[in-house]
Amino acid sequence: MNNMPAQLLLAIALIVQAPVVAAATPDDLGAAACTALASQEFGSAVGAKVTIDSAKMVAGSLDGQIAHCHVLATIAPSTGVEIQLPQADWNHRLLFTGCGGLCGVIRTNQGTDALARRYAVATTDMGHRLAPGEDPRAWTRDQNLVEEWQHRATHRATRLAKAVIAKAYGQAEDYAYFRGCSTGGRQGLTEALMYPDDYDGIIAGAPAAQMVTPHNVFAYASNTQPDGSPILTASALTSLADAVMHSCDLDDGLKDGVIGNPNACAFAPADLLCSGTETNHCLTREQVTAAEKIYRGARREDGTPFYAMGYAKGTERDWIAGLLGVDGRPPRRAGSAQFTIERKIGPNATLADFDYAKHGATGSPVGGLLDFGADGKKLKPYVNAGGKILLYHGWSDTDATPASSLYFYRTQKEAFGEDELDSFLRLFMFPGMTHCRGGMGVDTADYLTVIERWVEHGAAPQGLDAFRSAAAPFNYAAYPLDPAAVVTGRRLFPYPAESVYAGPGNPADPQNWRKK
Repeated sequence: MNNMPAQLLLAIALIVQAPVVAAATPDDLGAAACTALASQEFGSAVGAKVTIDSAKMVAGSLDGQIAHCHVLATIAPSTGVEIQLPQADWNHRLLFTGCGGLCGVIRTNQGTDALARRYAVATTDMGHRLAPGEDPRAWTRDQNLVEEWQHRATHRATRLAKAVIAKAYGQAEDYAYFRGCSTGGRQGLTEALMYPDDYDGIIAGAPAAQMVTPHNVFAYASNTQPDGSPILTASALTSLADAVMHSCDLDDGLKDGVIGNPNACAFAPADLLCSGTETNHCLTREQVTAAEKIYRGARREDGTPFYAMGYAKGTERDWIAGLLGVDGRPPRRAGSAQFTIERKIGPNATLADFDYAKHGATGSPVGGLLDFGADGKKLKPYVNAGGKILLYHGWSDTDATPASSLYFYRTQKEAFGEDELDSFLRLFMFPGMTHCRGGMGVDTADYLTVIERWVEHGAAPQGLDAFRSAAAPFNYAAYPLDPAAVVTGRRLFPYPAESVYAGPGNPADPQNWRKK
């Protein structure tokens, strides 16, 4: 060794003296490992060709974004997938987030709070990507894309997310969760029904399932004269809204512009029937009939209802935009009504052609009905695997009425019985909340912590502390909330229990609400 050149001896000395670099822990992910995902093969795990379009490390930022590996992929034929993997301290969980409407986009912001909690987060565009200016409904004419939207895209994207996690961290996730609202809520329930091994826990909000679109068509038609003019005018709806709130606001013990349980509200439209000359403060017989139909919902030929309710009491002001239109804009329901009618009947069909006994319960062109199985127990494999479902819905939702969640709850209760149902499904109804969030009531809760405790520790939720925060920009706020931004709060209880103000403390504190 003494005869070695000086340069070689120096190189050896440097190698010997160099510090040993520890291998990355399974919870950490280096930049090289991240970019290497782009060259990996995932098709065999997914069951379809997979192209990793990009895989790159994203640095953390001062606004709370953590450093993570950002992966974009395409599953053949056209399903876009986004996966975000924490660079350090991964919590060994996957959260897959749902989409909304007809999708066609990647909704990154739906998982921001979970990524900050060190979840691996994934989502999908549900099988199609919308170009700027493209008709968002054109793809529904392709049955293959419809099936992607209905179930296949979410399942395959889930398998891809799990395969990428295993490759990146060298191990599988300990727990997989799904969270979504509206179309996302439907995605979650479909996963449990069709692919019971995909998720340990599912958070499903306001599922756009069953007869969501047909009921909106029914409500719009119920308020439309043969000449196209509305039956219930803006002034009539304002009077109706005021009368309902005056009658039922205090039912939950607090006068706050929120009805605790609209289905228990004793107000009837006939209470506002004009006794003599019509005025702006009463309803004509025709208007009373229209309101009764909208509250009740569509019926079969024998007069029995498709579902337990139509639009809830307390939502009447929202009918103005939905059924009449405001500021020169057309009624919000007009477009979806015409789309449904044209697709289900024909290009020249009108409201008068829509037969609710025939078309009312078949769902939208891309919706269809959830399949509960011949015995109603299609969820049994999911239940046997230990799966849990946290279902929530806003009472004031007129986009996907509460009827869809109440129907799901009732059918599963009939199939499984109350005790078994209680072991895997809890439904929370949010007074005053509109579609997924917003409205006069509480509209956010720490769903992730609740589902973690239930799935991982067996602690079923006996209550849910819900809030409305001025600082929550999306469906899912980052927890803990800023106390200074909390507008109000309420403790909710599993349906069918109601929440009432116990007093005399601050009604914004959930501790001051009790179960009824």
